[in-house]
Amino acid sequence: MPFELRYAGLDPVMEQRFRLATRALAAHRMDARAAEWDGTRCDVVAIDPNDAYGRRVLDIARRRGTPALEIGLATPIVESGATVARLTRALHELLLGASRGEAAAVEAQRRSATANAVVRLATDPSFAGVDLEARLQDLVVWLLPQSGRVIGATMSDLLRAREKIAQADWSLVPIGGRQRAKPPGDVATSLDAFLLQGAWLARTQLPPFPQHVVALRDWPDLGSASELVEALAVVGVLQRAPATAAEIARRCNLPDADVGACLWALRAAGLLSGHVAAPVQFTAPPGRAGGLIARLAAHFGLTRP
Repeated sequence: MPFELRYAGLDPVMEQRFRLATRALAAHRMDARAAEWDGTRCDVVAIDPNDAYGRRVLDIARRRGTPALEIGLATPIVESGATVARLTRALHELLLGASRGEAAAVEAQRRSATANAVVRLATDPSFAGVDLEARLQDLVVWLLPQSGRVIGATMSDLLRAREKIAQADWSLVPIGGRQRAKPPGDVATSLDAFLLQGAWLARTQLPPFPQHVVALRDWPDLGSASELVEALAVVGVLQRAPATAAEIARRCNLPDADVGACLWALRAAGLLSGHVAAPVQFTAPPGRAGGLIARLAAHFGLTRP
């Protein structure tokens, strides 16, 4: 006969953990079934003592002599007889292990997001407008927001850096005065396009972009990233008026991850401002009016009225 377990006053996350832990008891050679408390007799009832309904069920269980597992406490209290002591101990260990595993996963995700070079460039105020040397093992490039360029020893280095720029473990160090005389090379490309393409490649790995209103400070240089029509659509929305990431996704009919990648890249390039009360007015840089970007923007209906 399987052990009949009941639960009361648990939040949805803990309820799911409890059900999973109950099934996992099979590894301890114990057969158990879990269901929500319905007032009938059971072998063990699990409750959250911080929940009003859970406390009422605990009182009923105590009056009936039903073993109770209080799992809402830092150190759960187990009230049980000898016949179910082993079961409650195993259940407690399984629940504790699940909680630790979730905490570890959340911490790993947090570290990954904060270590992400694109997110660091976008969120660290000490990097704003500062020319930086970016180094990942033997790969070295210079990110130069003051001139809007990224330079490296070879085009292969720039392509490798672009593919990896959203990864962790990049060293980002401001370029000193004397150091400027020794750049890593003389191959250069657009910083805006570099960041956008790098973020786009890693768009499913980036954290969600914060849901606050942003606006363009300036027109991005997307000449070498003109194949990303999604980015042109995002820029087109922001060209007309400030918006949140959710609003942009809705207007462009794009997934949140696609819009987030574009916004993280634009923020990292120093092209986004925060909360604003009115649209930011700007014009395209000189010499762009008849260029590829203008023609693409016109084709996709992104030109200003």
